[in-house]
Amino acid sequence: MFKLWVILTVGTMGAAVVWGGLVLWATAVALLVLLAVWAYQRYGFIDIPEMEVGVVFNKKRQTFARFVPDGRHPINPLTEELTHTIPTNAGSANGRCLGVQTNGGISLDVEWSVNFDIDPFQIKPASRPKLARNLPKKANSIVTKHLENCLRHVIGEMTVDQICEPGATPRLERAVRQQLTARLAEVGFSFSRVMVGAIDMPRHVKAALEAVQERAVQTENEARALARLHEVISQFSEADMQRLMELERIHTLGQNGVTLVYPTAVTHTAPAGRPSYARVSNGRTPLRTGLS
Repeated sequence: MFKLWVILTVGTMGAAVVWGGLVLWATAVALLVLLAVWAYQRYGFIDIPEMEVGVVFNKKRQTFARFVPDGRHPINPLTEELTHTIPTNAGSANGRCLGVQTNGGISLDVEWSVNFDIDPFQIKPASRPKLARNLPKKANSIVTKHLENCLRHVIGEMTVDQICEPGATPRLERAVRQQLTARLAEVGFSFSRVMVGAIDMPRHVKAALEAVQERAVQTENEARALARLHEVISQFSEADMQRLMELERIHTLGQNGVTLVYPTAVTHTAPAGRPSYARVSNGRTPLRTGLS
């Protein structure tokens, strides 16, 4: 631009001296200066929107030149050009990772989502030329690829039982986020949130886990019932315990069909020397007892 301005100025000055004198010369120079100022303001600066980073390439060699932060910045329009910008505000990606193998060979399908930011100035200089071309269009695919790799690695070290434990999902999310940050921090990514959604497993595995959980709940209920029974029994006296044992013995004999002969009071006068008995058997005359 400067060379062009010099050539036009010199030419106009020569024409002014030959044909128009000093006034024409001054007018031409002023016009050329104004034109040069306008062209410089128009093409010598670039405006980068807020929350974006500009990517400047060399025109002649079509190679990456530099990143430019948001705001107004000078540029050499003869050798440089602004090709595109990279958003730095929060981005997001989500997907479903299929066939994730646990430690035990169980195949799972896992839903996930992630929120991330990009800071191109954190990218290592050696990686900038490649990422300057890929980040504007492939940021989500880069995150997706690495997140699924981290998810497979973390779940591959866990068993199905560990995945189904209470609080397993937050631990899984933290582990995936830590690995993802370690992988992509040097290429400008930071992650504000990693979420693991539904985890689907084969039907037979799910049925087996549900059966185990049901047995565990039943065992826990029985343990609580026994604890309550022990608490009640601990309040009984020795006489009460003897009565309970006698009732249990009578109940057991009755269930086995044993007929019990038990003395009882009668209202009629019995012959002297012969006691009166009532015959009690299972299913005939029920024996009513209680604690005194």
